[in-house]
Amino acid sequence: MIYGNRIRISLLALLLLLPSLISARPDKIEYDDDIDRTIPIDYAIYQADNSSQIRVEVYFQIYNFFLTFKEDSGVYRADYEFQIDLKGKNEDLAGTNKIRRPIVVQEERRTTSLTDFRTNQFSFDVPPGKYKIKATLRDKNSRRVYRRELEFKHKGFEKQPVMLSSTEFLYAVSPAKKKPSPFDKSSMTMIPSVNRVYGGAKNENHLLYYFEIYAGDRAPKEVRLVTLLRSMRRGKMEYRDSVTVILDQPVVRQVRDINIDDIEPGDYELEILLLNQKQKKLDKKKEPFTIRMTPEALLKYDYETILKQIAYIADPGEIKPMKKLEDLEARLEAYREFWSRRDPTPGSAANEAKQEFYRRVSYANSNYSYLRREGWKTDRGRIYVTYGQPDQIDDYPYALNSVPYQEWHYFRDGKYRKFVFVDVNEDGEYKLSYPYDGLNQRPDF
Repeated sequence: MIYGNRIRISLLALLLLLPSLISARPDKIEYDDDIDRTIPIDYAIYQADNSSQIRVEVYFQIYNFFLTFKEDSGVYRADYEFQIDLKGKNEDLAGTNKIRRPIVVQEERRTTSLTDFRTNQFSFDVPPGKYKIKATLRDKNSRRVYRRELEFKHKGFEKQPVMLSSTEFLYAVSPAKKKPSPFDKSSMTMIPSVNRVYGGAKNENHLLYYFEIYAGDRAPKEVRLVTLLRSMRRGKMEYRDSVTVILDQPVVRQVRDINIDDIEPGDYELEILLLNQKQKKLDKKKEPFTIRMTPEALLKYDYETILKQIAYIADPGEIKPMKKLEDLEARLEAYREFWSRRDPTPGSAANEAKQEFYRRVSYANSNYSYLRREGWKTDRGRIYVTYGQPDQIDDYPYALNSVPYQEWHYFRDGKYRKFVFVDVNEDGEYKLSYPYDGLNQRPDF
């Protein structure tokens, strides 16, 4: 519960001031957690076996942190139901598919994991047209429901002599096994990268993607396939290649792999062009994707930012010697040692302290950025990165006779801290007020 200031006034004064007091009360902010729970879904469109139709493949991921787990005989169990409705004109149902699955994990820490997920897909063969993809995730234990909706329009694949399918971004590719999988295409199993994010982790330094070329009766014998990667922030082309593709089948399948080790992190656009021998454009597809800005990438491209971020939690004297390092390998080693000293579970694959720190940085950037200043550099962002999610927030956006302000309360570790942030200019920039360490204040409720 959040409490405002205690005010003792007469009944008459209370009645006179009631409208102002209502607008001045702190808005209660529910912070069950601070995780983005947008359902990860993506889709690609191919030519169906019936060439007059399109095949819509919808890809989705179910993360553990979306779900509520209950202990059951020494293990932890969650149950979910996921449904995709494909709706056409006038919201008519063009297709639907649903699965209900249990998830059982042995360790409690995995019940809130941000990295444990399972990927699946549904496929629908429908006529060309305009559609909505409606995704619904139901958590059976908590009865929470999450929804997401995407729209697309497609004219089909019969009107041009040569056409491209959608681009499917991939997480992994392997030869198909004897047991059929929903991810099988021809002789290959292709696991989609639903979030289209690459870089930083093992097997993620390559951009993997798949598409199909459809050759009609009037198609040339060969085409020129041009691939471009363009930075969406800088507008600069970072990669280009060009190859000749022989159109010896009605459907020519392409699995491509681009090494992105030397491409700076950021948001990019993948552009695929089909040209004839006279360099005339036959078809073109553009799709966005992201190369994540990992700490390892920052070490290479922006070492100064890495040092400024970890300075929030560093011990006195840790940062100064790291500033003097100029060799990339030496910087990497010092960075590894910094986090090794803070690893709560040495010997395990994950460093939970490091994961939590960069989760906080990411959250601060998403929620506390101001103009062109990244969230972790703002006052609220700095406190969030340093101390994590407050145990309580009192928000006064319409405070009586006062500019907007917030009070953040921390009770953990047996030490009470209170931080006050004031929007002095009423422009959304909340400045930290004294005392800046949050100590030496008694709770006022």
